[in-house]
Amino acid sequence: MSDRPTVRLPRRATLATHVAAIVAVVLCAGPILLVALASFRSDLFSDLSLRPENWTLANYTALLGDPEVLRWITNSLLVGAVVTVLTVVVDVLAAFAFAKMRFPGRAAAFGLLLATLMLPFSVTLLPTYLIASRLGMVDTYYGLIVPAIAGPLGVYLLRQFILKIPESLMDAARIDGASQMRIFRSVVLPLCLQPMAVLSIFVFVANWNSFLWPLLMAQSDELKTITVGMATNNTQFSQNINGTMAMAMLSLLPMAALFLAFQRYFIRGVLAGAFKG
Repeated sequence: MSDRPTVRLPRRATLATHVAAIVAVVLCAGPILLVALASFRSDLFSDLSLRPENWTLANYTALLGDPEVLRWITNSLLVGAVVTVLTVVVDVLAAFAFAKMRFPGRAAAFGLLLATLMLPFSVTLLPTYLIASRLGMVDTYYGLIVPAIAGPLGVYLLRQFILKIPESLMDAARIDGASQMRIFRSVVLPLCLQPMAVLSIFVFVANWNSFLWPLLMAQSDELKTITVGMATNNTQFSQNINGTMAMAMLSLLPMAALFLAFQRYFIRGVLAGAFKG
C-alpha cells in the first residue's frame, strides 16, 4: 500500500469545483450546441419545441450537393494536411539540431528564433506577401502552403522535450556505430510521438481556421478554403441562417476527427509536459 496521504477537499470546496466545471462546460459547449441544433432546423428556433417534424437534413444535403462547398472543404483539408506534415517534420529536425547537436552559433540562432515569437503576424504579413508575390506563388497552392511551413513555437516545444532525453541512450547508439541521422530516427523520433501529435493538432487547427493569409493568396474560386469561402461567398447563405449553421458544423468535423484520432497521444503529451515542465 502507498504511504502517500490522501488529500480530501471539504464538501463545500468539492461542490464549488463541480459547479465551476459545469459552468465552464456550458459556456464552452453551449454555443456549439446551439449551432448544431440550428443546423438541423429550417427556421431559427421560431418554434422551440423538439418535435420531430421541426428537424430536417435539408441544410446538410444542400451543402454536400454544392460542388463549390465541397471544393472549399477539399482545399482546406489538402492545405491543412500538407502544412501539418511538413511543419512537424521541419520542426522536429530543427529541434533535434538545437537540442543535441553542437555547431557554431547555435545559441545565437536559437535566440533569434525565439525573438520571432514576439513579432505579431500583422508585422510579417506584408513582407511575406511581397516575397510570395515576387516568387509567383500568389493564387497557387504553393502560396497557401510554403509560407506556413515550420514555426518557432513548435521548434521550441519539441526542443524542450528532446532535451530531456538521456544522453546515455544516444551514447549507446553511437557505440553501436549509429550515425546522427540513425540516432534521430531510432532513438529520438519514437520518443517524440506524443509532443508531435500535440503539435500536429495545433498546427492543423490553426491552418484550418486561418483566414487572412488564404484570403490574400486564394484570389480565384478554385483555391478558396472553407473560411474564405464562408466569408466571401456568403450571399447564398445570408438568407438561410440555418444553412450557415450547417456549414459551420461541417467545418468543425475535420478538427473533431483529428482530435479523436490523436486523443491518446494528445492527453499523454499534455500531461508529460505538465509534469516535466
